Amino acid sequence: ILATLEDIAKQLDIKVRHEKGDFTGGYCTKEEEHIIVINKRHMIDKKINVLARELAPYDLTRIEIPKAVLEIIESERKRASQIEMEELEDSE
Repeated sequence: ILATLEDIAKQLDIKVRHEKGDFTGGYCTKEEEHIIVINKRHMIDKKINVLARELAPYDLTRIEIPKAVLEIIESERKRASQIEMEELEDSE
């Protein structure tokens, strides 16, 4: 699953880097290069969740994605939307 997510990122011209450090991981832009940084020390499920979460906002309709991987991306998309709604409610 992780390799499939990395392949999707590559098709979107997003570089995936595995680094050590004290960070969760996520998307960043460096000198116009799009990068998703994954913490090397995290367990595989956390790496998958971070990568799926960062790919979720993209239009993936033109990419052939296995159903199981698409379900993980959709789950992360819903989770992110739910968190946004809760943050909006808290700020009111």
